[in-house]
Amino acid sequence: MPQFRYRAITSAGQIVVGELDAPSRAEVVHRIEHLGHLVIEAEAATGAGFSVKDLTGSRKKPRPRDVTLFLRQLGLLVAAGLTLEAALQTLAEDANKAVAWFAESLRSSIGSGEGFAEALERHPNIITPAYVATVRAGEASGKLEAVLLAIVEDRTRSELFVDRLNSAIAYPLFLIAAAVLILFFFLLFVVPQFGPVFSDLGNRLNGGAAFVITASAWLRANLGAFLGGCLAAALLAWFALGRRAARARVLAALAVVPGISGTMSDQRTARIVGTLALLIENGVGLPTTLKILRGVIREPRYVAALDQVHEQVRNGRRFSDALSQSDLLPPLATRMLRVGDETGDLASIARHAAQFYEHKLGIGLNRLMGLIGPATIIVVSLLIGALIVSIMSALLSITDLAT
Repeated sequence: MPQFRYRAITSAGQIVVGELDAPSRAEVVHRIEHLGHLVIEAEAATGAGFSVKDLTGSRKKPRPRDVTLFLRQLGLLVAAGLTLEAALQTLAEDANKAVAWFAESLRSSIGSGEGFAEALERHPNIITPAYVATVRAGEASGKLEAVLLAIVEDRTRSELFVDRLNSAIAYPLFLIAAAVLILFFFLLFVVPQFGPVFSDLGNRLNGGAAFVITASAWLRANLGAFLGGCLAAALLAWFALGRRAARARVLAALAVVPGISGTMSDQRTARIVGTLALLIENGVGLPTTLKILRGVIREPRYVAALDQVHEQVRNGRRFSDALSQSDLLPPLATRMLRVGDETGDLASIARHAAQFYEHKLGIGLNRLMGLIGPATIIVVSLLIGALIVSIMSALLSITDLAT
C-alpha cells in the first residue's frame, strides 16, 4: 500500500507531521480531517528528499557556514521566480539533515500562515534578531531577495573575520600546548631518572633543583587528581563562558588591558556600525535599529550607553547629537555618522565607517598576533631553560662533591 507524508494544523494551532499507509491521497485527507486537523499538505512518500523521521529526529543546530550557504541559495531561488515555500522545499530536499530540518521548519511555519520573518524568529539560536528585522523590512518592501543577499554578505564578512582570528591565535596556542607537553614529559619521565642521584645530596640541592624534584614527585603521585582537576576547571570555564553575563564580564576585563583594548574597541565599533548600516539600508527604522543593536553589544557599560542613545532618539533628539553625548563609539566614528545623519545618507556613511574600522581591526589584529607569537616563544624558552639549568646545576654539584 502506498505511503503518504502529511502536514496538518491541530485545533490548538500546532503543526503536526506524520506518515500514513493509505490507498489514495483522498483517504489520507479524510483520516486527518476525521481527527479534527486541517490538512496543509499530503503527498506520496518517496525514497528521495526529506523524511518525517529527519524532521522529528534531527534537531541538531546547523553550522553557521551551512546557514549562510542556505540563505544564499534561498535568495537566488527567490530571485529566479520561485515562491518562498517552493524554494524552501527545494533546499530541504538537497541539504544535510540539520539544514533540511531548518528549511522544513520554516516551510511549515509559512504554510501555516506565518510570514518569513516570523518563521525565522522561532529560531533565535540560528538567526539573530538583527537579521530577522532586516527580513521583515524586506518582506514589507517586496525586496526579500536583495535583503537575503545583503544578510549573506554580512555573514560572510563575519565568518572571514572569525577565520582570520582563529588563524592568528592558532600559532601561539600551539606553542603553549607544546610547552605544556614538554613540561609534563620532563617532570614525569626525565626528572625521575635523576632521583636516586639527587637523593644523596639531601639538603645540599640548590633551590631550583629542589623545587623541580618536589614538583615531579608530587605530579607523579597525584597525576590522576591533577588531570581530573584540570578537566573539571576546563568544563567549568566552558559552562561559565556559555553564559552571556560571564562573557560580558570577561570582555569588560579584557577591554582595559593595554595592547588589547584598542583592538577590542575597533571590533566592537565595526560590529555596531556594520549592523547599523545593514538595518538602515534595508528599511529598518532608526529607533528599532538602536533597540536591535542592544543584542550586538555585550559589555554592560556600552549597553547602558546604547540604551541612553535609544531613549533620547525616541524622545525626538537627533541621532548624531545623542550619539555625541555618549561614549558608545570612538570620536572618529561619531563624526562620520554625524555627517551621514546631517546629509540624510546615514546608511551609506555607516557602511563606509564599518569598512574603515574592519580594515583598522585587521591591522591591529595582525600587530597584536605578531607580538603574541614572539612573546610566547620567549616565555616557553625561559621556562624550559630554567628547568634544564636547575637539573644541570644539580649535576654539577655532584661533580664538585666527587672531586
